[in-house]
Amino acid sequence: MFAFLYMSFATGFNHFVEQEEKKHIAHVKQQLTELYSELGNWQPISQNTPLWRSIVAPQKEQENQQDESNDNNRRHVEANDPPPAPSLLWINLPVDSLKTGQRISLYNKNKKVIVGKENLNDNTHIEPILLKNELIGWLGFMPSHLVQSSPAEAFVSAQFQNYFTVTLMVILLAFTMAILLSRHLIKPIEQIIVGTKALNVGDFASRIKPTTQDELATLADNVNALAETLEQNRESRFQWMSDTSHELRTPLSVLRSHLIAVQDGVFVADVTRINLLLNQVDTLSHIVDDLYQLSHKDTATLTYQTSNVDIIESLLQTLESYRGRLDQQSITVDCSELTAAQECIINGDKDRLQQLFINLLENTCRYTESPGKLILKANKVGHQVELVMQDSPPEVQTEELTRLFERFYRVEKSRNRELGGAGLGLALCQQIVNAHGGTISLHKSPLGGLEVKINFPLVEV
Repeated sequence: MFAFLYMSFATGFNHFVEQEEKKHIAHVKQQLTELYSELGNWQPISQNTPLWRSIVAPQKEQENQQDESNDNNRRHVEANDPPPAPSLLWINLPVDSLKTGQRISLYNKNKKVIVGKENLNDNTHIEPILLKNELIGWLGFMPSHLVQSSPAEAFVSAQFQNYFTVTLMVILLAFTMAILLSRHLIKPIEQIIVGTKALNVGDFASRIKPTTQDELATLADNVNALAETLEQNRESRFQWMSDTSHELRTPLSVLRSHLIAVQDGVFVADVTRINLLLNQVDTLSHIVDDLYQLSHKDTATLTYQTSNVDIIESLLQTLESYRGRLDQQSITVDCSELTAAQECIINGDKDRLQQLFINLLENTCRYTESPGKLILKANKVGHQVELVMQDSPPEVQTEELTRLFERFYRVEKSRNRELGGAGLGLALCQQIVNAHGGTISLHKSPLGGLEVKINFPLVEV
């Protein structure tokens, strides 16, 4: 910027000086022409140095002379006297602040020097002086930019030093501001680096305090959200491991105690005892199968064999196969609205859908008080089919409805471990529904128990 500004200034200033010098030369030529016209020769100039200087380099005091001349003319006018003869016009020349007159030389028509340099050709700029188209002399001139000691060059040099000083000050100011700004920017970045290092070593409780209101603050908030998510995931993982070990410990303890009793001769390994042990093995097998299914949550859809399935027919078939279990628990089923529903075709895995309905029906059998009631409905809502299952008491508190989908979670009191199950059924149901692009939600049933709503997207036939 310094180089650009200096070059621009120097070029513009030199052009300005050149134009001013041309104007000065034109004024001098006019004065000399009028003087020669009045005197008829150059002898008065060669013999009168002050006269030459007043023509080529007028000074400030000449303005005072002009003022005195104007005052004299005014007095003559007031006294009704005839005005004096007009004086020479050189007193109207501007003050020669560029000292242009010191670089002007005058020569006669034969190129003999009158004032200035001896040789006419020593001047860079030469102009003829004409009077009525007749050559009366020559004017030689040295431009300012070719003279090192000229005021114009001195002024440009002084401006160069000023520009250079200002440039150094600007560089120093920019350097100082850069240091301050870099510290301001680096501080939140260093905090983010410290925070991410803490996450890298497992300190998920660390948080970054935003100190700005810019994108770095947004990044700090995102890192804090990530830390909170990691902390929750770690707690969930510990809880998952604890719940899993607890669920597996119960049937294993039963198996071990009975086997030790058989080994010690306390129990006889009869059919009843073996069936009891097989039931515990089946319980372990169901828990392991459920855990395996849930462990493939992200890739479960890859193992699904989908086809067009009538969801109403699939639910009725599952209900018919589960009728004995419901009768055993004294639960009456009202599926009149389901039977009257129209055909609803979805794209899904028939076996997985039956597993979904079995888990829901088993949940009703285990937790609904006897005698109980179950109502099944189906409604078309736009391009979706909505399945509704409503059972009778006991009810579930509102704050516990959203937690029923959590693995190993069971409602206390009536819906507890004593009634069986590992608390994985509804978690599996949610996974199956999500894999089919549907939604499942839990609500309070009008019958006083639990209401399950499932939505599946319909296939356009």
